[in-house]
Amino acid sequence: MTDSILARDQVDLTNCDREPIHIPGAILPHGAMLVLDGAGLRVLQAAGDTEGLLGRPISALLSRPLDDLFSSEQINRLRALSQEPDLVKPRHLLDPVLRIAGGAPLDASAHRVDGDLVLEFEAAATDDAFVTDPLAAVQLMVEGFSVAPSLFLLCQMATASVRRVAQYDRVMIYRFMPDGSGWVIAESRAPELAPFLDLHYPAADIPQQARALYLKSWLRLITQVDYDPAPLTPQLNPRTDKPLDMSHAILRDVSPIHREYLRNMGINASMSISIIVAGKLWGLIACHNDSPRRLPRHLRAVCELFGSMFSLQLEARERSEQFEARLASRKILQELMLNLAGVEDYAYGLTQQTPNLLDYIHGGDIALDGQRGGGVAVRVEGATTSLGATPDRAQITAMVEWLTSYMTDTEGVFATDRLSEIYPPARDFANVASGLLVIAVSRDPSDFILWFRPELVETALWAGDPEKPMISGPNGDRLSPRKSFEVWKQTVRNRALPWTVAEVDSAFDLRVSLLQVVLRRIEAASQERAKAHDRDKLLMAELDHRVKNTLANIQALVTQSSRNAASLTGFVEGLDRRIHSMAKAHSLLTQSRWEGVSVEGLLTEELGSYIQGSGVVHLEGDDAVLTPKSALSLSLALHELATNAAKFGSLSRVEGQVSVSWRVPDDGSLILIWRESGGPHVAPPTRRGFGSSLIERALALETGGRAAIDYAPTGVVCEIMLPKSALVEIGERALMRVEPPTAPVPAYEIPDKPRLLIVEDSYLVILTLEAMCEDLSWTMVGPATRLGEAIRLAQTETFDAALLDVNLDGEMSWEVAGILKDRGIPFAFSTGYDETSILPEHLAGSQIFAKPYRMADVESRLRRMMSLNAAGETT
Repeated sequence: MTDSILARDQVDLTNCDREPIHIPGAILPHGAMLVLDGAGLRVLQAAGDTEGLLGRPISALLSRPLDDLFSSEQINRLRALSQEPDLVKPRHLLDPVLRIAGGAPLDASAHRVDGDLVLEFEAAATDDAFVTDPLAAVQLMVEGFSVAPSLFLLCQMATASVRRVAQYDRVMIYRFMPDGSGWVIAESRAPELAPFLDLHYPAADIPQQARALYLKSWLRLITQVDYDPAPLTPQLNPRTDKPLDMSHAILRDVSPIHREYLRNMGINASMSISIIVAGKLWGLIACHNDSPRRLPRHLRAVCELFGSMFSLQLEARERSEQFEARLASRKILQELMLNLAGVEDYAYGLTQQTPNLLDYIHGGDIALDGQRGGGVAVRVEGATTSLGATPDRAQITAMVEWLTSYMTDTEGVFATDRLSEIYPPARDFANVASGLLVIAVSRDPSDFILWFRPELVETALWAGDPEKPMISGPNGDRLSPRKSFEVWKQTVRNRALPWTVAEVDSAFDLRVSLLQVVLRRIEAASQERAKAHDRDKLLMAELDHRVKNTLANIQALVTQSSRNAASLTGFVEGLDRRIHSMAKAHSLLTQSRWEGVSVEGLLTEELGSYIQGSGVVHLEGDDAVLTPKSALSLSLALHELATNAAKFGSLSRVEGQVSVSWRVPDDGSLILIWRESGGPHVAPPTRRGFGSSLIERALALETGGRAAIDYAPTGVVCEIMLPKSALVEIGERALMRVEPPTAPVPAYEIPDKPRLLIVEDSYLVILTLEAMCEDLSWTMVGPATRLGEAIRLAQTETFDAALLDVNLDGEMSWEVAGILKDRGIPFAFSTGYDETSILPEHLAGSQIFAKPYRMADVESRLRRMMSLNAAGETT
């Protein structure tokens, strides 16, 4: 043995992966090998039992021709073989059953190495059931492959087939994992053997050079573990002065480390069949036997063919499953993109609709209850929308900051199943995010979609300690294969189920589709901005017009009310009611985007307090919608009629009634009749007041209509006609439905001298609320004019109810409301916005006071809120 071949007692932890197992310099002793000069077919090297198998000792064969071993016909066939260019792997040759010098039948094979011809001989087996028909064995082994319902069941069928034909005690399929370790995924064994199924084997158990040889040769056979290798004589090839490369040799000697490894497992013979998928070593079919087992040549050929066929079947099955998954993924992607077409916020469209991002790529296995594991977060423009189990917002924000710099060298897609190894803060939330798959989704470097997979805390069952410790032996420190194959447990933490290639590809496809959507929206947004600029100019002009008109109307109300008021109190109350009536009409118009208000909605809003108070109000009429201008005029007229009825008419008595009917005749106009009954005797007024003028003249001047009031003794009757131009045409309507008024407040007790938190940034409104509290002997907490102060008071102070302005100098008071909701304290918002559209989802249904509001209404509703809360009911 030369320096180029490592001595067998020199293999240690540092050179295990460098052991030159392809040039062992020896063969298995049951066979014989001849190395022939490719040109002259003279014997250059020989090894093994040449005397028993070939009838000649090694010394009698070296440097001699083959004339006395083979016939001239056989020698001619050898010469022809030596010239074939593809004779790299062993090929069976000569006779189906070769006999030399009248000896026992032999199996012989030949392959070429560096221009020389290598012949290998073994005793032939003639008593096997498949010796005359090996194809029958192949057919038996592949039976049922096409109907196997899954890849794992296909593997289980394969182990049973190989064991049935090859007659080994145990047959396993050993799959290589991404980290190089092995996992037993299928097994067929004799009943008395302990199972190896689901055991893991460290990557070091099969070194890289051994894996390379498995790729070169489909089959590796060890007839028995305990033997003395038969050395090659001479060790170096006389022609090349190099050791013989036995990578493809059937009889190649086995590494002593591997033999000791098998001995420790209690194995006496083994066979490995390579599983090669897409040119890579996918795994092995490992066959073990407790006693020596020499598999006949024809069965080795059958197993080699089976390995090739099984690899193709496995590759086809994997590709089929990947293709089906790909089709399903594409279908979901198309549905996701269709969902996005109908929403502005694509974070909402991807997470809150069906299907969603967890349907597209889920974060782990599906549980027994059908729920998917893991979660997903969409981070766009600093806002985070989450679905499923994810880190909290602060943790996601910090991770996004890290990703912004970490992903600069990627193609916009990144995946890991061990996040904490590259991002240590992830250890704090490994239970929800040990695995991360992320894509960048816009030009903004901090816009991402992030899928999370939870920690897969598992007990990996290793066939011994995977660290392979050194022990001290008679030859010093050396590698000791594991002396015991008792199950060695290792808890795997901070790792997730790995992302598959298909999942990463799906994420990339989504990224491409989203970038196309974003680019289209950027272009559309640019065009919309130009249009919005023109609309804003028009809106400002219209707003200026409406504000001035409203101010002019209020100025006129002030002037006219002051002329007709008998006292200052009467003036204030009358003006307050009229302005409030205008505000309610404005609110209805705002809800309909100033497109129109239904007559029924206007009446319900104006007469709501009377419907639930004394008297009975009946409303009946056609479907009709008023223009904004006519709605404001009619609202003031209806207010005057209602106020007069409440003071002097039918609504001043319990038995009184008001009937309001309206219709739209063929000419398209509106006829509305107000009729009172059951009230006190009516006498015509001695003079015409502002209210009568407002009803009769304002409608005529502002709408082109008319109004006539009849002071009949049994009750006032007012007939109002508005022309067709005062109504919105059918097809242009935006009907606003007004909820019916709430029921009367039950007479619950309220706290004695209640405390009221005021959150408001308008000084004049604060003064008004302060005066109300003083009049009622209530205590005002605050007022808080800024959000921070409001949050502090909401968290620390004691009070019975709260009135919150929605907008505090540009900051919304949602957080304050959330604190009060958690504390169980009733609250109401006050706002000048459209009441139906301002509240976020988690505060939907909260009480809202529309500005401007009447103090009487504020007092009444606050009392109701506190009384219901005191009784344990919600508002």
